[in-house]
Amino acid sequence: MIEAHAWNEKLDLGHEAMDHEHHLQIALVTALTEAIEQARPWMARQLSAQLLSYSGIHFGSEEMLMQASAFVGLPDHASEHRTLLEAMREIQGALERGEDDLALAFAVELRAGLAGHMAGSDRRLADHVRPVQPAGAVVIPIR
Repeated sequence: MIEAHAWNEKLDLGHEAMDHEHHLQIALVTALTEAIEQARPWMARQLSAQLLSYSGIHFGSEEMLMQASAFVGLPDHASEHRTLLEAMREIQGALERGEDDLALAFAVELRAGLAGHMAGSDRRLADHVRPVQPAGAVVIPIR
């Protein structure tokens, strides 16, 4: 079995909504990889479709956040989103053609690509939108 769950603490951005959505994306890639390895083509196709749909929504929300916060990295970040979505479509195509080995290889590459995107581009976005606390400020979470 290929280790498909790429989550580690380095991917936590300190932005609750983004971190939650990223965990779900990685979980979907993990489930997709497992379905392919277990020769469950119907499940793999369903997970692939769900990953693509969810990622489109997630990337759209990130792009709205970038627009709303005047993030100068928007064009490059959005380009990365398009590349990742295309990779997801390639997985779907391989699954539809019954090329499971190729789909699995693409899914492993996608996992690495998503992790790299989260650790790099998404971290820069999270840092941009995170409120700056004055030195010595104490933040008390509201529950």
